[in-house]
Amino acid sequence: MCRNEKGFVYPLTFTIILAAFLLLTIQLEQYLSEKRLMEEAKTVLKQEYYLLNALKSTERLLKEKQEYDLSGYYYFANGHVSYSMAPLASSLYQITFRTKIGSDSEFTTYAYYDIDLEKVIKWSEKN
Repeated sequence: MCRNEKGFVYPLTFTIILAAFLLLTIQLEQYLSEKRLMEEAKTVLKQEYYLLNALKSTERLLKEKQEYDLSGYYYFANGHVSYSMAPLASSLYQITFRTKIGSDSEFTTYAYYDIDLEKVIKWSEKN
């Protein structure tokens, strides 16, 4: 009985192939999830960069000019930021920024600009 090896190699080979396939599947899933995470992080960093540039440009516009548009757009390589201003008090404006990158959803941010101090005094994110 000990020397009869008929049928032993097939299940052993099948088990080894199945284990290798399972290991490769796990590695592929990990790779794909890391790739998705990197793309999402890249999009978030672009949104933050675009919002910061739009905020600084709007702040510079409000400092330099007495007459300015209450709404407008800033265009970037992969998206755009739209802004609209609404007066809250005689020396306080609420500026709403909406960022759109590619086909992703809009990201809304609010900034409060004080005319007397000539700077943004508060910043809040909606999403």
